[in-house]
Amino acid sequence: MSRKVELTVCVVALLCCLAGSAFSVTTGQKVEFEGWIVSRQGESLTVYTVEKGNINVLVTSYTKVQEPRGLFKIRKTQRPLSNLLPGLRIKVRGIGDTQSQVLAESIRFSGDDLRTAYAFKAGLIPLQNQVGANTQQIAANQASNQQQITANQANIQSNRQQITSLDRRFSNLTNYLVRYTAFVYFPAGSSTLSVTAQDDLRRLVREAQSLEGYFIQVKGYTDSSGTVSFNQDLSMRRAQSVMAYLQNTGNIPLTRMLTPAAMGEARPVSSNSTPQGRANNRRVEVNILVNRGLAGEQLIANTQ
Repeated sequence: MSRKVELTVCVVALLCCLAGSAFSVTTGQKVEFEGWIVSRQGESLTVYTVEKGNINVLVTSYTKVQEPRGLFKIRKTQRPLSNLLPGLRIKVRGIGDTQSQVLAESIRFSGDDLRTAYAFKAGLIPLQNQVGANTQQIAANQASNQQQITANQANIQSNRQQITSLDRRFSNLTNYLVRYTAFVYFPAGSSTLSVTAQDDLRRLVREAQSLEGYFIQVKGYTDSSGTVSFNQDLSMRRAQSVMAYLQNTGNIPLTRMLTPAAMGEARPVSSNSTPQGRANNRRVEVNILVNRGLAGEQLIANTQ
């Protein structure tokens, strides 16, 4: 992930603790804005924007949740509502309702931002919630009893230390080590897993289950046969075929799998001018990623 994404995640973490009142939208007002989901309650989202602060967004059955795809981001893939996680950077288009919130017509986000949100969900929400709970307790003490505030100074310092630790862990979650890689190959024009491919994936599952705090990255590729659009679609089908096998047969939770990447005919490992070279390029690359920060914490814990 880029340095920009690292800073984005840190900012969102602090905003979740310090979120204030929401910006009011007038009835019938058409709006379009970009921000980060800082909280979600069912179909209701609180989205932080740089220009207007927090905006309440309501997701309905008519809301289009999409991920722009392709070289020019023209093609849009429909995504489930479950992808709308705290920490996700989104673009919202909608209209104000009578409750001063935005009825979302469309919500768009990138695959990179979704991976950042999954990292947020995987290891940091419990600590973020604890920091938020402590902050609310401090505010209640200030309103009720000045003497109690003095007694809680030590707790305030502790909270600051937790926020600093939270920042470090967010930054660390963007740094991964590749612990294991498997290459799965396909016949021309096919996205069906062979017996050999299934054996390779079972070995990968065993490797993953021996690790803590891992993610699985899946990237699909094709050879240069066929049109660019066909190859883009075929590479996605191959990646999704691998993910389905890992989930259904390998019992890998979806929360451990990053959004699949359709690479099309990009980045060939062999020349497409020979049959063997094309066979090498018809592949899915599967990586087991282990977070450097979590791995370091586990190493320290094991030595104590």
